[in-house]
Amino acid sequence: MKKSDSIKANEFKVQTERTDFHCMLAKNPNYFGNIPGSKFKAIYKLIKKTSYEELTCVGYNPDTTNMEATFSIKRSTGYSGNLCTAGSFEYVRFYLDFHDGAGFIDQGYVRVNVHDIPDAKDCNKKSIFPIKYVATLKKKTSKYSFCKNPILPTLRAILSWNYEPPANAPNWQPVWGNIMNCDVQLKPSWIFSFEKYPFDLSKYLTLAVDSPNLTSKQLSEITGVDISQLFPQVPTPHLAELVKISKELKVPESRFAYKTINKMIKYPTSEITMMDKTILSKAKIDVSKLIDKFGKLFPVDISKANVDYEELECVGLDYNTESLVATIIIKKSIGYSGDLCKAGSKEYLSFWIDWNDKCSWQYLNTVELKVHDIKMKGDHLCYSVSLPLDSTYYKKICNNPNIVRIRSVLSWDVPPSTTNPDKLEYYGNRVDAHIQIKPGVEINPGDVIPLFNIIGGIDVAHVNDGTGLTKTGSFFAFNGLSVPTGAPFGGLIVLNGPSFPGYRYKIKLTNLDDGTFIYVDDPFTCVGSLPHFPWVQYTSQAVDGSGYYHFLDPDKNTLNVLARFTPKTEDKYLVEIEVDTIPGVFGKTIQIDNTKPVVKLKVDDNGDCTHYKKGDTITGHYFVYDKYIRRWKFNNTWTGLITGTSNTPALPGSAFSINTPANAYPCGTVTLRAEDKTIINSQEVGHERWASYIICLRNK
Repeated sequence: MKKSDSIKANEFKVQTERTDFHCMLAKNPNYFGNIPGSKFKAIYKLIKKTSYEELTCVGYNPDTTNMEATFSIKRSTGYSGNLCTAGSFEYVRFYLDFHDGAGFIDQGYVRVNVHDIPDAKDCNKKSIFPIKYVATLKKKTSKYSFCKNPILPTLRAILSWNYEPPANAPNWQPVWGNIMNCDVQLKPSWIFSFEKYPFDLSKYLTLAVDSPNLTSKQLSEITGVDISQLFPQVPTPHLAELVKISKELKVPESRFAYKTINKMIKYPTSEITMMDKTILSKAKIDVSKLIDKFGKLFPVDISKANVDYEELECVGLDYNTESLVATIIIKKSIGYSGDLCKAGSKEYLSFWIDWNDKCSWQYLNTVELKVHDIKMKGDHLCYSVSLPLDSTYYKKICNNPNIVRIRSVLSWDVPPSTTNPDKLEYYGNRVDAHIQIKPGVEINPGDVIPLFNIIGGIDVAHVNDGTGLTKTGSFFAFNGLSVPTGAPFGGLIVLNGPSFPGYRYKIKLTNLDDGTFIYVDDPFTCVGSLPHFPWVQYTSQAVDGSGYYHFLDPDKNTLNVLARFTPKTEDKYLVEIEVDTIPGVFGKTIQIDNTKPVVKLKVDDNGDCTHYKKGDTITGHYFVYDKYIRRWKFNNTWTGLITGTSNTPALPGSAFSINTPANAYPCGTVTLRAEDKTIINSQEVGHERWASYIICLRNK
């Protein structure tokens, strides 16, 4: 559940423990006393301090498998610089405990770039602080849950400012930051009935493997196999059945009849309304009383109606992917129209934004979330939903922070208003927050310019135009994870940038080493977002007869992918975008590297792995070379590890000698592993290569 945001933005100055944080840790890893059992004595006790940042919500989306953590930035200073500087990072590491005896399993971490932002008042004369950010990560550990036996793991998030929470340490406590837990629900898997639909899947699966860009609809059209028939039809109970079940479970009529009564109010003379009235009357339910109850809603708190069953806790912006995220809690085990084997009901979350701080809300969209009757282990379950935000025409340069207001409105089983941001339905509430729009190129509404802002997973501002390599402090744009300084690019290069639907564009690749150029024409598939089932949509992109791609609507291309291409050389390229009918081009230089490190390992044994005896000194050489070497490790069974971050001398390389004890373990290995700095496929770092040699020591 959400924490307090009561601390004022400018309550006190930034203390030394914040400004000199890394220096203090360099002197003493346990300087702040957050490492139990450490041999280093604490100098100044400071654990889980939330004066600057604080986790307020954690949630999980069963359909997208996204783990979400919302946190507040509470102050205007203390984050190592303004938006025109590198700033600092908030780390969020996620864990899941499936209650199977394995404990909390590490799911990985993400980083969010944060900065000093001057305090200001919004149009309501309220401080812009706290500013709400969200960290998002896909669930890593696979578990199969079934509708009759749901799996409800505990999700844990650890927030830590400017220090990565160590891996596989779920009980580690941050100095700056905090920890939150909440139970979540995995989406149930369905057991397919092959006996009922005994068709041959081999053709379908073979085509899917050979043609990964085809959608399931295209696969079905080509093969004649409709796999949707395999999915069981989830039953939606009729009103009479719902009344019977709900009364047995002692669900109040104001809950189970809510959606039906709303339809009666909306369509008072329809035939269905007459039939439903009859069913409810037979069940001795006073329809008129319920109509009066639902039709005259005047909550004392205008931000909250009935929150006995569900409540919207947090809303914020995923700064990395630029998506709005809302987190709700489900408070009861019943009252949601059926368990996971049934259709259940829906929570609706509408999103609104005040782009220009005019105290005027603009409706964005409404996202659905399925909920069910589930026997919970704790007091509540935490869910989250997200909505991509297109901020193309609302970017501002870094010296002009863009803080905007957002609102989310929760409503159960009845969609909220799309015209009145203040209207609440009988069940639900609303939450407002301030978010920070990521800086970028300012584009006037309606204008179109040639532009891409991410190349090979890296913001274009972090790539050196002269060398085509990454600059100091570079990181992946969509998860904040750091990349080495001076890194080239290899494998698949993904280009991302703003979309201008109605226009078309070309991507030109000029080889700066030989002067040749081509226009990219590789087809690719874009992943889009839907606010309802099936939650994602796929759109195939290919050039038209004139060699142009067409810009897609943002909801069809969530990450704004403009092109995917794979240079197969080791050359330097100028990548440019041209927009049809729009003058000018935008370009960026990148250095390509598709070569793995060279590693050689030679043991002086004349090719006889049993050459040495126990107590002998094993000798030989190891060699490492890569133009963009990052690090290497030389290890063996008997003595310590040797590491390096630069190439070894020329062949035969560096000499080694390994002293083995008289009672040495008889068989072992020497290994050499090297990794370069290359950004591979726009999402990971490092070509790797290794060599290993087995040695068996004879007795004296």
